[in-house]
Amino acid sequence: MKMKGSDLLVKLLEENDVTHVFGVPGGHLLKFYDSLTDTDEIIPILTKHESGASFMATGFAQVSNELGVCAGTVGPGATNLITGVASAYMDSTPVLVLTAQVGSSTVGKGGLQEATGEGRTPNHVELFDGITKYSTLVSSGSGIDRAFRNAVVEAKNGRPGPSHLDITADTFAAEVEIDSSKVRKFERIHSGALAEEIAEAAELLLTSENPGILAGSGAVGASEAVRELAESYKIPVGTTLKGKGIIPEDHELSVGCVGLYGTNVANKIFRDGIDVLLAVGVSFSEFTTHAWDPDFRPEKGLIQVDIDPWEMGKNYDVAVELLGDAEIVLDQVLQELGERGTKTLGNPERIATEKAKRDYYSDPKMASTDVPIKPQRLMKSLRDSLPEDTILFTDIGNNLTWMESFFQVTTPNSYFLSPSLASMGYGVAASIGGQLAAPDRQVVCVCGDGGFQMQGMEIVTAVNYDIPVKWFIMNNSTLGMIRDTQDQLFGGKRIASDFVNPDFVQLAEAMGAVGLRIERPEEIAEVTEAALNNKRPTVVDVHIDPDEAPSFDARAEAMIRAWGVKPSVYQKLKMIPEVMKRR
Repeated sequence: MKMKGSDLLVKLLEENDVTHVFGVPGGHLLKFYDSLTDTDEIIPILTKHESGASFMATGFAQVSNELGVCAGTVGPGATNLITGVASAYMDSTPVLVLTAQVGSSTVGKGGLQEATGEGRTPNHVELFDGITKYSTLVSSGSGIDRAFRNAVVEAKNGRPGPSHLDITADTFAAEVEIDSSKVRKFERIHSGALAEEIAEAAELLLTSENPGILAGSGAVGASEAVRELAESYKIPVGTTLKGKGIIPEDHELSVGCVGLYGTNVANKIFRDGIDVLLAVGVSFSEFTTHAWDPDFRPEKGLIQVDIDPWEMGKNYDVAVELLGDAEIVLDQVLQELGERGTKTLGNPERIATEKAKRDYYSDPKMASTDVPIKPQRLMKSLRDSLPEDTILFTDIGNNLTWMESFFQVTTPNSYFLSPSLASMGYGVAASIGGQLAAPDRQVVCVCGDGGFQMQGMEIVTAVNYDIPVKWFIMNNSTLGMIRDTQDQLFGGKRIASDFVNPDFVQLAEAMGAVGLRIERPEEIAEVTEAALNNKRPTVVDVHIDPDEAPSFDARAEAMIRAWGVKPSVYQKLKMIPEVMKRR
């Protein structure tokens, strides 16, 4: 069978269930876009900037658990994709990145936008090599199918992540003889742990008197198994920020997020005598562990479940390593435990006592009637107003910390973020991809005003394609996390953190979206209902108290350590009240 290289690429995308390609076409990429006109299965989404395209592909992949695809032309189209691709890489998200390259006959001659590494030109393959699992140049039509296979297999298997194909313009146009059997779907290969290691883990768990389960992003696809294990043995479940909601946070065994901005309950329980810790898809990062606090080390042993051998024992010694897919491994553990008889391992009464003592999702400020609106009240009112199965995206900055601490996620696999690279603007664009991946559910993005202005023009993309995302902008005219650091560690000397905002309602309306405003707490429910009911892209401008700051003790500690200096006595004294709440 013969076909053009670009037609073959589209056929391969179709067979792998790709439904959307996010990007901006350019001259060297137009053969590919022309081939997209011949398919009814793939919709090209024209974004306002390629960074928005890579964020959207990431959001699509996160929600669908399928491959997200973004595309950019040679030169600036490719370099504009980089931040979103790097975010996907650090957060283990399967994205296929397609870039065009100049024609083979012009390599080294200074062709328009050339990016082959010849002379004074960047090199696409090298640029993406450090932020993808696989990056290669495809310079012949006969090489498309194999390069595509390698890219997709790499993106989906092991620890997922992005792959990159750089395709020369003449390759898109080339006539290709293709074996139709090679045009097929490439699936993830699932794996479990060794039987003897499962037996060892079960034995260790059954000796426990105070166990805990800590679930991270690697456990997102295993939420049912996590819940079954917890309920069967009455074990408390904490999550990392990326694992938030793996078990509903209103469940009696859930203690919420562990970490710098986690709940006081989770931080207490997981640093107070856990003897056996089952960690599922957890990297034990700085923010999760309060800068690798020794108290997170369990007394008897750590059982670590992960698909990536690199994570095993990276920050804490491991008693039992269970290498494999979280869902399969946990099913193996459940079966082994079941064969040994059941017993209660945890202490639900202690969990309930700690929740009541430490205001688990019941902080007094969540009921505040103050104007401007307290962020804590906004989180509580949004939770009360949004459908339980709403898909939530958050951005980077204080908006993320407010969501982590005060928004209770009650539906697994409904909360998405990208905190590893921590790119502001991610959520604004990624939520559009997420909505396309789940058209029958409502997608909401909570973001800051600074992050919104980084990717806010993508609202036009949502308008162009009638994608009804709802953006709630926490408007306080400042980069809150930067301002708080300056207030706490630089004596209140603020620089380059405050700014003047546009009128977000008028801006939204100028872009063709709906613009709404919330200025008082009692307006939150009514305006949220109006946003949900209009079925159109909607921007909600929420005026929050600029002087309200999240708990800062742990963040300050992390920043001071990064600078390699010691905090002053005054700084230590200011942190004491927050430190004590977390103990």
